[in-house]
Amino acid sequence: MNGRHVASEEEVAEQAGGTQEFVDHFLHPDRNDAGKYPRGITLLRNAAIHYRKSPMVLPWLNENTQRMAYYVIPRQRKQFHSVRDLLVAFVGPSFAKYGYDTPAMLDRPHESAILERYGAGSTFVVQATTDTDERKRLRTALERMVKVVERSPTRSWSAPKPLGRLLADFEAALLGGAPETAKTLLQQIDRQGGLSPTNVKHLEIRLLAAQGRANEVLVLRGLREVLLQDPPVPVKDMVLSALFTAYIEPALAEGDPARAVDALKAPDSYFSLLADGDLLALSEQAVTVLLVGMHGRGDGAELSRSIALLDAEGRGDTVPEALASYRRQSVHADAVTAELAERESVATTEPEPEETTGKAALNTWTEIVKAVAQGDRAAFDLCRRMDVRRSDVPIQVEAVSDAEMAGVFADLTDPEYEAVWQYALGPFLQELTRSEAFYPQTLTTVMRSIVNQRCDPANLAVLDLLLELFLRTAPNAQEYTEFLEHMSVGFDQWVAPETAGQALDFVDRLAAFASPAPEARIQTAQMLLTPLRVHARRLDEAYLSTAHSLSDELGLSLGWPEPTSSESADNEPLVGAVQILVYGLDKGVLQRVQERVVQRFPQVKVVLSAEKVASRRLKDAARNSAFSVMITQCAAHAATNCIGQYAKEVVYPRGAGSASVAHAVINALYDLAVRQQELSTRRPR
Repeated sequence: MNGRHVASEEEVAEQAGGTQEFVDHFLHPDRNDAGKYPRGITLLRNAAIHYRKSPMVLPWLNENTQRMAYYVIPRQRKQFHSVRDLLVAFVGPSFAKYGYDTPAMLDRPHESAILERYGAGSTFVVQATTDTDERKRLRTALERMVKVVERSPTRSWSAPKPLGRLLADFEAALLGGAPETAKTLLQQIDRQGGLSPTNVKHLEIRLLAAQGRANEVLVLRGLREVLLQDPPVPVKDMVLSALFTAYIEPALAEGDPARAVDALKAPDSYFSLLADGDLLALSEQAVTVLLVGMHGRGDGAELSRSIALLDAEGRGDTVPEALASYRRQSVHADAVTAELAERESVATTEPEPEETTGKAALNTWTEIVKAVAQGDRAAFDLCRRMDVRRSDVPIQVEAVSDAEMAGVFADLTDPEYEAVWQYALGPFLQELTRSEAFYPQTLTTVMRSIVNQRCDPANLAVLDLLLELFLRTAPNAQEYTEFLEHMSVGFDQWVAPETAGQALDFVDRLAAFASPAPEARIQTAQMLLTPLRVHARRLDEAYLSTAHSLSDELGLSLGWPEPTSSESADNEPLVGAVQILVYGLDKGVLQRVQERVVQRFPQVKVVLSAEKVASRRLKDAARNSAFSVMITQCAAHAATNCIGQYAKEVVYPRGAGSASVAHAVINALYDLAVRQQELSTRRPR
């Protein structure tokens, strides 16, 4: 016996019976108008019940609003990515405008049965248009998909990537402001194996923290086991920051430190597993939680000493007002000086591992990148600390010349580049976003390594950031032309309707900045827009409108078709007066998003924020907005956690450029209008 369970005929029959009950419940005409037309749903209904390999495809129709969609559900979790690939191949933007490549939220009443049976993030909702002929073509494509998959031999839908590449791409997706891509990569890492369950949890915590989902971090399954294993400082920092957002900040804002202490004493806070930590290695939010914990233990002497230590390091603003009285208590200055000296002494005299002994100090970015490439653990730890402290005072690194930095990146081998990509590139680019340092040659070198290797969503997100940082340096005509020439090498490999958002983001960057070489800008924009123009009918209206606007702005005559006909426009959901929040650190992107959205929906109030702290204004804006759009690219944890805590709903765009963000806003506005319309027209049952 090999221990493998083989389902009996009775078990198979029971499973089929449960599936039939679920399908019939979902398609019942009392709750789904599609059930009134059995001729149109029989094939998909029977396939959902009797097929075993193909995904379930369940139609849904609301005759009052004329909205139709198909719910595509993988039969097993491990089939999620292959089902998405199938939808892109069989449906794509040719037959459906939305929902074929991103799982749905499942927050509507009629979706509760799917949520209960298959869970969150399990289902694609492929949206049909209001055109009758297009609906027929979409249904035919989905019927063809389930037939082909069911009759095809069993196969692996994707070749496994090396684990190191997946981890590097995960970091790249977070850096480039593509959290949904990072989520997909994390699922692939978990499914493929090679990483311990604890380390997978570390990555999951990192993803949730980047999205500002503090409450989800605190209820993450297995969190206690992760903390019992003494996780790395970045993981501890993220959990402490989540505690701050969920419990400590609201109590301190109301001047009630006792409530904050009670929250930390609760068994489900896990604070006892986090109480010990190096204050100077943590972010502002994490430090505040530790200070409140000291207050709760009644350890006034330790609290006063810690506050004095923070003051000595120039981080006194971290101390909450409710604990400021401890600053006035007597703390001998010599004790603080001695502790700082001891820290410095330990850092310089502590025995190093044999493999790192004799290596150069890490004082410049060239030294850090070289050390990471050589596998130096001290360099890895330094890069992690930089990421933790990104919303606070950055760790100071001496400047080096652009030519020297570019030379270091150019000399990396492929394995070395993968290590640098995973650990050092993020902190380096984050430093460039908040400093006045200009590195056009270095950015060109990094960009060249991306376009020459691969053009997946994670790389395209980072390439967009590189383009934005490069244009900020005010390059001369030669540097500008060289950068665009190298960047355009791989356009023919990825520009398509499926990647319209990324392509339009690049064009929008070019249009937003002054050009020292207008001909190079026009040529690059044409190379990006021409493939989209060829397939213009496959673009949804939001992308088509953006492409038309950018062409006009750059003076390109590409002959774009007019947006949706008036007949179809009459069937669009009516977007009324509503307030939304758009958050990101690139004020230029925010302004262009606001202009596009207001031009299209004059009644919509778009509130913009580029704050790095959880200010009262940011809280009020998130609380009073119908939804908040969060650009996570190099964002500050304090601000994203604040939005995640107070927003009614958070929308994450696929990219960090204004085209992707505006597209996410427009789709979310339409979805909001549809939900409001459904609520107002819902018939009593």
